[in-house]
Amino acid sequence: MKFTVLVPALIAAAVSLPVVAQDAFPVTIEHGLGETVIESKPERIVTIGWMSQDVVLALGQVPVGIPLQEFGGDANGVLPWVADAVSDLGGELPVRLDPYQLPYEQILSLQPDLILAPYSDLDAEKYARLSNIAPTVAWQDGPWAGNWRDITRTIGRALGDEAGAEALIERVATQLADAAAAHPEFEDMTFTFGYPEPGSNNLAVYVSTDPRVQMIEDLGLRLSPGADALPTDGSFNVPVSFEDLESVDADILITWHDDQAELDALRANPVFARFRPVAEGRHLAIVDRAFSMATSAPSVLSIPWAIDRLVPQLAELAE
Repeated sequence: MKFTVLVPALIAAAVSLPVVAQDAFPVTIEHGLGETVIESKPERIVTIGWMSQDVVLALGQVPVGIPLQEFGGDANGVLPWVADAVSDLGGELPVRLDPYQLPYEQILSLQPDLILAPYSDLDAEKYARLSNIAPTVAWQDGPWAGNWRDITRTIGRALGDEAGAEALIERVATQLADAAAAHPEFEDMTFTFGYPEPGSNNLAVYVSTDPRVQMIEDLGLRLSPGADALPTDGSFNVPVSFEDLESVDADILITWHDDQAELDALRANPVFARFRPVAEGRHLAIVDRAFSMATSAPSVLSIPWAIDRLVPQLAELAE
């Protein structure tokens, strides 16, 4: 089953939504690092971390600053669905910001009236410095924690467009449900999702609170009991030794990789090769970096982009 013309449709729908009334403000958003009051509709938005830029674009606004995307981005450091969305909105590419060392002076120069970081690694110090520049919205439950639905709702509130956010969520959830309905065989399949840590014999296995796991579950598959039982201690993944991979046994193994050489080295490891889903040819290895980002940071823009690539491969492995 093929899904097409997805990102433009989302953008077109967002653009057609009613203009947000000023009486939607002020808005108060509580989060893990404090409480943020947004007095009026934001016009100059900076996003930090993952997902936020996608939601802002899907709601019809082009941010003035977004993270530079070296992994999976194009020559401009922009992910493909982001580039498409900016083009569909007729805007200019936002300024790309260093994603590793927050460039506070550069952010200040953009004169933002809102900074969005609901899926990020902000700590109290970073939050305080950013809040001195503009109202800043941080994560709810912890750094790099949250799911695409909640993040979409948070940003919808921050932009005074909760109805638009709910419409986006419903549209993408329907696409996921349609894909699941087209593949009832997924219901009988378990999966483990991980990243083989370079230079080690460990697979970093993603746990149930990670958004990439939640997206695969939305397609109908079930997280393997072993992965579901891993003690998280607030982390989004847990290292499992290759020798202990039986503890996270699954019908399908999904992994992502920096490049083909990394994958080739993994497959040459005889211990890893004995892991049941690998030995049975049910290993989905994602090497394309944009595809890795689409599954690692699922959003209202990246999920539709990923479905055409992900579902056929899962269906082939499920046969």
